[in-house]
Amino acid sequence: MEILVKHIEPGNSEHKNLFESLFREYLSGFSVAFDPAVIEQLFALSYFHGFMSFIDDKPAGFAVCFESFSTYRLQRVMNIHDFMVANRCRGKGVGKAQLHAIEQYCRDNHYLKITLEVADDNVAAKKLYSSCQYEDYRVVLKGQQHWQKYLNNRNKGLI
Repeated sequence: MEILVKHIEPGNSEHKNLFESLFREYLSGFSVAFDPAVIEQLFALSYFHGFMSFIDDKPAGFAVCFESFSTYRLQRVMNIHDFMVANRCRGKGVGKAQLHAIEQYCRDNHYLKITLEVADDNVAAKKLYSSCQYEDYRVVLKGQQHWQKYLNNRNKGLI
């Protein structure tokens, strides 16, 4: 079994089609209907970085990442916004391979850090992230909190 992680090429129609099949599976875990416009818009964003994993050339997972910038450190920051491993591929090292590939990409391109959010009750994800040396920065950086404000109330209960 070989796990390969590729950086998604937004102009590559094969990448788009494979991503769509994984994205449909990902959304099935939420109460959100699939809208093909999401993929078109996502792939058009200049700050989008996607990663897709394969086991023996079959799609196994993806990460949707967005680039931002740290003004006080003068370096780019990568945020993992969505992270998914297909149900049939769980427990095979795909998640770890995706995280390592994202990290290597960021190291090669001089990013400051990688950030992500995880639900308190997502025990499997927290175990994976911890095994790859990710830390809950609320614990590490005492006195700092992560806040948000939804601008549209209909989105509050969603991802």
